[in-house]
Amino acid sequence: MNKIFKAAALIAATMLIAGCALMGRSNTDEENQPGSIISNGSEQLALMYNPYATSIHPKVFAKKNNLEDIDLYVIINDGELLYSKANAQKSNTAVVKIFYKVMESYEKTALLDSCTRTVTFTKEPTSKTYSIKLKIKPQELKKFIVQTTVTDLLRGKMSIHFTEIDKTDPFSEDNYMATRIQNMQPLAEHYIKKGDAVRIDYLCNSKYPVLMSGNKPHEVQIPLSPYSSDPAVEDTTLFYKTSEKNSSYILRGDTAQLYASTADTNYNRNYVLPCFDGDFPNITTPEEMMLPIAYLATSEEYATLRHATAKKLAVDDFWYSCTRDIRKAKELIKVYYTRAIISNVLFTDYRKGMLTDRGMVYIILGPPKMLAITSTSEVWTYHDTKSGQKIRFVFRRTRTKLSGEKYVLRRSTEFKTTWDHAVQTWRKGSIFTF
Repeated sequence: MNKIFKAAALIAATMLIAGCALMGRSNTDEENQPGSIISNGSEQLALMYNPYATSIHPKVFAKKNNLEDIDLYVIINDGELLYSKANAQKSNTAVVKIFYKVMESYEKTALLDSCTRTVTFTKEPTSKTYSIKLKIKPQELKKFIVQTTVTDLLRGKMSIHFTEIDKTDPFSEDNYMATRIQNMQPLAEHYIKKGDAVRIDYLCNSKYPVLMSGNKPHEVQIPLSPYSSDPAVEDTTLFYKTSEKNSSYILRGDTAQLYASTADTNYNRNYVLPCFDGDFPNITTPEEMMLPIAYLATSEEYATLRHATAKKLAVDDFWYSCTRDIRKAKELIKVYYTRAIISNVLFTDYRKGMLTDRGMVYIILGPPKMLAITSTSEVWTYHDTKSGQKIRFVFRRTRTKLSGEKYVLRRSTEFKTTWDHAVQTWRKGSIFTF
């Protein structure tokens, strides 16, 4: 059985996921593409959630220095780029084009402004991470969307990202900058790992101090099934140990918990950084592997797993019981936990991505066939070409004290037949996919 568990540990070595949302396509003229596919949805947009659709996985985010001084950051790992000496200097270089356009909303996508920058990278002996900063030109709109495409011009692959700007909100995440102490690079992730040290700066308005040292232990909360009628209960209480007033301070992730800062003296809005143990976003321990098994197991089976003394053996036994074949069990583990790792990369907010509603659906059903993004929700559509059946999952955007936003599935009994069939497919030793 140990061989089954060891197979899962190899997942981390095979993962090439370095970014959040992405989209691969050979066409590099994204600025000429119609924007209506965003809110209406398309299969092309759904490639954002397929990390193997492109070879380039940058991270893109915005920070507000003040209402009119807004920076757009693009973080690129040069090891993902294609290099060539076919240039006048005969140097081993890669070329990336960064293009952003400003739109009023996901529904109103007419071009309001745009900017293009081309960046050349010279091959280094070891891979490096580069932070590229662009200024977003001042806009009359108080709220708008920035659509950014990053293209590896030599390989012809690209990724697409959407960034929301709200100039009326002085307490949102983009008013804070987290910088890694070890290399002074911007923190591109929405989390830190145990042992990390970052400097937190409140950027937008010095009259709002940072009240530091808010914390909350992590709670393992498994999402309810898509057809559950029970209301989700969530504790959003944060405990501030101090109210020291600083616009900048060092945060050290000594404990796996939620760390919060706020510039809101009523403590209604927080900038939260979860700190995770282990090799997050990878999944390498029996305790981590048990968590997404909850989507397949009965409540009694899951309780037995969680209380097992030999947890690694319990995990092995669960997957072996689905197949009675070690080779097939390894394949199930590889696909199931690869989906869980991708969920951690794409959907983590203040919880691990695999423990969010989007992560749950992604792990069981795979990436959506069609994706639509609106001002209030994401809509995932799955299409069974054999039966013609379509099923749509609507994830509503909500705000909590523990995050700028999270996505909550609109649950319905109409999902029961499809969901139960997918779960039973896994339990019978086959990978479920549409």
